Amino acid sequence: MHERKFRTYQNGLVLMIFFTIGFVFMDRLSITFLFPFIKEDLNLNNAQLGLITSVLAICFAISGWLFSSIGDVGGKRKKILVLSTVVFSLCSIFTGVVSSFILLLFVRSIMGLFEGPVLPLGQAILSYESSPDRRGFNMGLAQSAVGLIGAALTPIVVTKISGTSNWHVAFYVVAIPGLLMAFLLWKYLKEPSFVSLHSTNDQTPKKRTSFSDYANGFKHRNVGLSLIMFALFNTWLFVFTAFAPTYLVEADHYSAGDMGIIMAAVGLGSFFWGFLVPMISDKLGRKPTLIIFSFIACLCPIVFLFIHASIAIMVLIGFITAVGQGCMPLLGFIIISESVPARLAASVGGMVQGGGELVGGALMPLIAGILADHIGLTAPLWIASIGSFIAAFIAIGLIETAPIKKVKQQVNSHQVTQLLEE
Repeated sequence: MHERKFRTYQNGLVLMIFFTIGFVFMDRLSITFLFPFIKEDLNLNNAQLGLITSVLAICFAISGWLFSSIGDVGGKRKKILVLSTVVFSLCSIFTGVVSSFILLLFVRSIMGLFEGPVLPLGQAILSYESSPDRRGFNMGLAQSAVGLIGAALTPIVVTKISGTSNWHVAFYVVAIPGLLMAFLLWKYLKEPSFVSLHSTNDQTPKKRTSFSDYANGFKHRNVGLSLIMFALFNTWLFVFTAFAPTYLVEADHYSAGDMGIIMAAVGLGSFFWGFLVPMISDKLGRKPTLIIFSFIACLCPIVFLFIHASIAIMVLIGFITAVGQGCMPLLGFIIISESVPARLAASVGGMVQGGGELVGGALMPLIAGILADHIGLTAPLWIASIGSFIAAFIAIGLIETAPIKKVKQQVNSHQVTQLLEE
């Protein structure tokens, strides 16, 4: 695990989890980029798109906590991960087959149930197998696949396929990489040993977290604020990604191909900001970083509302303003892990992510879809922008947790104490 050469199990595992997580979000988000094509064929409205997005998110949030807990207790993480990858890939194929809204809703619900466990199980396995000095890098790189594959590559691939063939074929094609990853996971992934896991702080074996542990973990101010902010940033992410493609095509009259390029730039920006924002917070501090970049994130939907420019300019603006994705790892795990005992970090972080997914990923897209039908396609983009705008103000209440800031505070406090003693 500590070898310096590239061809190690640890490096191979990072790549497997990276691509598996990426293809989860390729299958999950593909429907939002293909909805302009599906809408006409199946005679759907915007509220139904919101409902499809919401139901998948509910299933995703519940199953993520449930099946990862089963994997931890039963020690069958590999089997659940492989099975989940096979089923969600098959659901993409079935999505291309359906011919009615009810069947589409049912298939996407099953997809959510089996996509939910992939990220927590994959990240847990990475945490178990990573050397301590690489754990953060490995997990951050794996999750960045959401931006690179899910948000950047997916719109280009599915819109091109749909344009040259049809949307049914697009769903068939995006299922193939997931099935390939399921095979690679089955062949090369090793079941981690639960007894070898230790807390990063106290070096005591992990134990199952009780209800009272959850209650104690939520007493820290940062946990409650992170939960609210994570829900707001999920609103920013899922409402924007669900309705921006349709807005660009129907309201702003870009072609489907141009829309795919613009949304790909937003996704590519999410990938890079996903690295850069946490890196900046290491130097600047978690709290000021979140305040600054939350305000910047609210500009992304507003840009789409008020600027109609050439593809090159829209690509540049979309890339620059897609900073919200960089705030999400700070809220979902980094601040939580620095605020609660190490033994509770995963459990409390999972609860924060699940709660944020239910509100921002399930409830708000449904509301946004209803408002889009009654008010217009501008309504969802305003909702997305307001989400990150409110989050910026809530961030003011966070307690700073960045190690560099805490060290400076301790040094300053020590110097003041020495001066008083003199």
